[in-house]
Amino acid sequence: MKKEKKKVSIQSRRRLFFLRPICLFFISFLAITFATNSYDLYQLNKQEKKKNEEYEKLQEKTEYLKNEITKLNNPEYIAKYARENYSYSKDDEVIVKVNEQPKEQEMVTTDVKKNKVGKKIYIIGAVGILIINMFFHIIKKKGNE
Repeated sequence: MKKEKKKVSIQSRRRLFFLRPICLFFISFLAITFATNSYDLYQLNKQEKKKNEEYEKLQEKTEYLKNEITKLNNPEYIAKYARENYSYSKDDEVIVKVNEQPKEQEMVTTDVKKNKVGKKIYIIGAVGILIINMFFHIIKKKGNE
């Protein structure tokens, strides 16, 4: 018994000829649209987290400043504050300053350290890729010999 091939009519071939590219186009369009929208949603979620963190920090700063305002209404606190920050002294009082690193300067040094570590990781990764590339190149040469 011979298997008979089904004959496809010319009209069916024409329909398939035109429908396949159209279907592929729509499927591709939907996939690209889905991918871009997913990426945009991911970026927006990242931004939302950053903004929420900034908002919380600003809320804390606002509370601190409100407390500072209420404290500055007290004359004793103002005198103490002036003595600590501006080197004012009472009669017969000696001021001795101990060098302390400001918080802002500490934050800057830690940020610089983080950036240096990040650069080192990229350099190590690039060197690793070069070594792997050279290894495969040597193997390829030995295989051709």
